[in-house]
Amino acid sequence: MEVVLATATYLIAICLVAVCVASSFISFAAYAVSRKKSLLYLGFFALAYGIEQAWILYNEFLTQNLPFDAEWGAMEDPFTHIVLGAAMCQPLWLVILDYTNEKRKRWVYGPIAGFVAVSLFFYFIPGIDNAMRKWLLYSLRQFFWLGASVFFWLKYLGANSPVEKARYRRKVPVVAAFMVLVLLVFLEDAIVMLFVSEPSINNVFVAEFLYRRNVLEMVLSLCVVSYATRSAVRALELKRANAPAATDVRERQIQETAPYFAQRYGLSSREEEVLVLMVEGMDNQRIAQHFQVAIGTVKTHTHHIFKKAGVANRTELVEKFWSKF
Repeated sequence: MEVVLATATYLIAICLVAVCVASSFISFAAYAVSRKKSLLYLGFFALAYGIEQAWILYNEFLTQNLPFDAEWGAMEDPFTHIVLGAAMCQPLWLVILDYTNEKRKRWVYGPIAGFVAVSLFFYFIPGIDNAMRKWLLYSLRQFFWLGASVFFWLKYLGANSPVEKARYRRKVPVVAAFMVLVLLVFLEDAIVMLFVSEPSINNVFVAEFLYRRNVLEMVLSLCVVSYATRSAVRALELKRANAPAATDVRERQIQETAPYFAQRYGLSSREEEVLVLMVEGMDNQRIAQHFQVAIGTVKTHTHHIFKKAGVANRTELVEKFWSKF
């Protein structure tokens, strides 16, 4: 039985770490192509939670052949958990701020600074037992997340425009479910840390599991990670759907190179489109017909392209373009 429980604990930890790390890199990749900041923040949350679970697994590895003699209410590596707690709280707070378009620095940095300060206060304050100290430090995460959720609700209720109200309403089910899970995590921590007596030696694996983990927090984090992965995949799918279809290798190479060339020489989006057609061999007349504009407009665009790229004619432009591929 002990072997089964130990194996289950190990597999749960490994799967959590793998899922979180995979989700974080998917989110980072989606941010790289979409520039949607919420994906970047969700990726950091997934990475922070994955690191915390890896750290827990590391501690279990170090003590695997030792008797479980830690005080039931004591907290392993409190400073590490404070740092990781901040790394998990701040990204979700930034997601809320990004969605509500709140950019003032006191809102961006104030709450997390308060979180760290209060965490250190609870850690150093004398006169409280270890169980209460551990509960206070972990409960700060839930209070922070609940505060972020309340901020969303206040923004939603204070929205004046019907369009803005409708935009907030789309996320109401997500935030409501998040708040319910946070409250359940809070209750589990309170029950396990304050009211459950230390398990007997016969339940050592259960004791170690509950000592280092919150089951409902794992559920909450997996829900957030799943939401992050789903959002990232949707962003990547949209980019793929909007990507121009290349009919042959040369056209695909042109489409892949044009954005880098345009960025390097400061071309506008329309100048980039004209550049692609020029490299494909169209003359000014055909380009004007393609965009349904006057030929003089096309000549103006080509003049700007030549000037920005530092070339004198089409031949030099095409040579310079392909030299960057």
